[in-house]
Amino acid sequence: MVVDSYLELFTSLFGWMFYRVLWDVLTSTGLVYLPFLGLIIDHWRNAAISAPSSVAARWSLRELEIQIFTALFVVVIAAQPVGLTPLRSTELAYTPPPTLSNPNPTPITFTSNDSTFGSHGFEDHDLAVFVPVWWYTVMAVSAGITHATIEGLPRAHELRQTVNLARMAQIEPPSLKSELAQFYNDCYVPSRSKYFLDQPSNSAIDTILDSQGLHDIDWVGSHVYRQISGYYDTFRASEFVTGWPFDRHRDTEYDGLTTAQGRPMCKEWWEHNSRGLRRKIIDSVDQTARGFLRNLLNIGFTLNSEAYLDVGVKAALMNAPDQWSDNVVARNNLATDGWIGSVERSIKGSLNTAGIVIAAGVSSLVVGVLVQLLPILQAILLMGLYALLPVFLVVSRYSFFAMMDAAVAIFTIKFWTVLWYMVLWIDQNLIESMYPDSSALVEVFLGNTEHAGKRLVLNVVTTLMYIGLPILWATMMGWAGSQVSRSVQGMTAPYQGISQQAGSAGSSLVGKVANRI
Repeated sequence: MVVDSYLELFTSLFGWMFYRVLWDVLTSTGLVYLPFLGLIIDHWRNAAISAPSSVAARWSLRELEIQIFTALFVVVIAAQPVGLTPLRSTELAYTPPPTLSNPNPTPITFTSNDSTFGSHGFEDHDLAVFVPVWWYTVMAVSAGITHATIEGLPRAHELRQTVNLARMAQIEPPSLKSELAQFYNDCYVPSRSKYFLDQPSNSAIDTILDSQGLHDIDWVGSHVYRQISGYYDTFRASEFVTGWPFDRHRDTEYDGLTTAQGRPMCKEWWEHNSRGLRRKIIDSVDQTARGFLRNLLNIGFTLNSEAYLDVGVKAALMNAPDQWSDNVVARNNLATDGWIGSVERSIKGSLNTAGIVIAAGVSSLVVGVLVQLLPILQAILLMGLYALLPVFLVVSRYSFFAMMDAAVAIFTIKFWTVLWYMVLWIDQNLIESMYPDSSALVEVFLGNTEHAGKRLVLNVVTTLMYIGLPILWATMMGWAGSQVSRSVQGMTAPYQGISQQAGSAGSSLVGKVANRI
């Protein structure tokens, strides 16, 4: 049988273990027989109050027979665990929803390497429990409908997952951090200073800024500094860089006999396919945030394209320190009007955007927590529902429509999985609609303040859908459940009406006889 989350693999079995224990307690104490005694007493009392008529007694007896037969039927199919439908741990499996990167996911079972069920605390419990036929059928049908529906829905693009993985991207090796700091000081700072000093304006720069954005000049992998002559093709490492060999055409200041290391030009230092700084950062991202670069390919990027490499590097830089220079004066004088203007702009920008950015960040965190929390809540609710069914059936006096209501409740909660997958798909399409440029997606969701308002709206809408759709669905199924109850009551209403009419007729007949006497 297929379940809807990793946790439900365990909670399903736990819930039916508790069901068996609770049913055994009710059976051994004799409480399971009280509903039958209650039915007999109620019908005897109603018949006695109506009239001592043989007609009323016969119809009351007929109604009692029907209700006792119904109660026995409920006990057989929905209360008593039977060996015909055992729930075995070896048969439970969770199949993650299919995605673009994994259209045919492998089912997860108790025998998977990541599972430790039964190794601690449950050694004395059987890994198979008997389940009443009705509830086993309800679970099987609900799971079948749920997963068949998901299979028929379009595949999600995993944008939220990509953003979460991007937050894990790091520049791990200390040597790489040191090299990046050296590149920052030797290449980026001089290039940026020269750019603001010269204030260049030509069609080539305008074309780059139009395609890469006005903020391209504000990061170390700037296309302007790499493609326009006079920047990264002019500046060079001030000291030897580990891994770069001596080049007699470039390293003319020394003969290469005392050291085999070289001082690369900034453009080559960044772009080299094997020992370039960009390639080293990409390799670090692939180690610290496994799956992130693969997901970028799934949402439209091309392997080793400039956009692909830029987004991968920017994800790591966004999680790294803001500055790589220890020179406070140099850091504060990178803007056009010096450090005073920089401070002024920072204060104004903070006042204008701090609230919206914080709200967007919090809402994004809420969405991430909901995505992880809701399947856990679903599994626990189902476990509680399974465990408490024996008491529910006894208290309802083995009511047929109560059994139907409980079945509707199980199906309702199981179907939440479909609703959440729908929300995931809608969320991805909303993101793609509001941010058609896939290259900006990761930057936007990692803290780009320019689009914080859009990000806040998206997160609020997604949160409302994750919570609101299950509430709407539960309400609709509640309406359906009440209709089921009314239908069942309508089936038995004729017998109740006949009994009441017979009682009234009997009372009238007795009155007439008494008057004549």
